[in-house]
Formats: sequence, C-alpha cells, structure tokens
Amino acid sequence: MLRFVILSLTLVALINSSNIPKTAATRPSRYQNYKTFVKTACNSTTYPTMCYNSLSSYSSTIKADPIKLCTTSLNVNLKYAKNATLVVSNLLKKAKSTSSPEVPVLKDCVEEMKDTVDELKQAMAELKNLNGGGISKEEHLKNVKTWVSAALTDDTTCTGEFEEEEVNEETKKKVEKAVSELSKTTSNTLALITNYLRF
Repeated sequence: MLRFVILSLTLVALINSSNIPKTAATRPSRYQNYKTFVKTACNSTTYPTMCYNSLSSYSSTIKADPIKLCTTSLNVNLKYAKNATLVVSNLLKKAKSTSSPEVPVLKDCVEEMKDTVDELKQAMAELKNLNGGGISKEEHLKNVKTWVSAALTDDTTCTGEFEEEEVNEETKKKVEKAVSELSKTTSNTLALITNYLRF
C-alpha cells in the first residue's frame, strides 16, 4: 500500500512538472506568431521592410486582427504626416525670414501636408465607425480607401512641385526625405487596407 501511494505521488509530480515548460513556452510562441502575422501582411506591401520595422513593435496589440493591423498602420502613417508637416513648416518659416523665392512652393507643400493629415484622420474615423453611420461596412471601407488614396496624391503633389521649381538643394533634400518616408508609409497603409480588409 505504501509503495502504491509513493508511486502515485511520484506520478502526480511528474505530470505537474511536465506542464511547466509547456506553459512557459506558450507566451513567446504566441507573440512570435503575432510578429509572423505582421511580417506576412507587410510582405504584401510595396515597401515590406519599412512596413515591418514600423509595425512589428505593435504586434502584441495587432495580434492577428486585420482591423487592428490597418488601424495601427494609419496611426503610424499619421505620425509620419505630422512629422513631414513640421519639417516643411520650419523650412517655410526660415524661407519667409529671408524673403526667399522658395516661399510659394514651400507654402503649397505645407498645405498638401496638412491635407494629408486631415485625410488620414478621416480614414481613421471611417475605420473606427465600420458598424455605424447608417451605411454598410463596404461603403465605409470604400471611403477609407478614398481618403488614403487622396493622402498619397497630396504627398506626390508636394514632391512634384519641387521637381518643377528652382529650389535650394539642401531645402529640396530635407523636404524629399520627409515626404518620401511619408508617401512610402501611405502606400503601405493603402496596400494593407486593400489586401486585408474585405467584407
């Protein structure tokens, strides 16, 4: 009888101990799967490396949810838009202080950047309201795509004007760097929305 009790207790201990590594391994495995989802999604974009670098740190929030993926991408996109607006606005202030001939083209670019910020905010509002507003999810999604497409057009318009006008090379490089990063992010956001949001 004593031998049976000892064997039973040993067996219970072995079963419990065997569960420990399984439980411990669940967390990193799950989070790794979330990163895999983000990486796979980013591979469908035009600039996959930039996409993954900007979204991978949010993988535990995104999980494997297409709506959270696109919402997060829009949030990151908006940060790039605000940064580009700030860069061009500062250059415009400097140009105004010296009565530079660059003022008109910089002023136009600031307006384009502000439009981009507004359009991305509109896209986010549509995405958050998929089940409301008296219209179908399909209509909301169509509106989201329209707003992001408009933002991408504004990005391109800004850099296009700098190609046509005589602008200081240093100013041109600063604008092109900020707006190029923005347009790539916007392109990636549009690709994710197109490929992952289907109702």
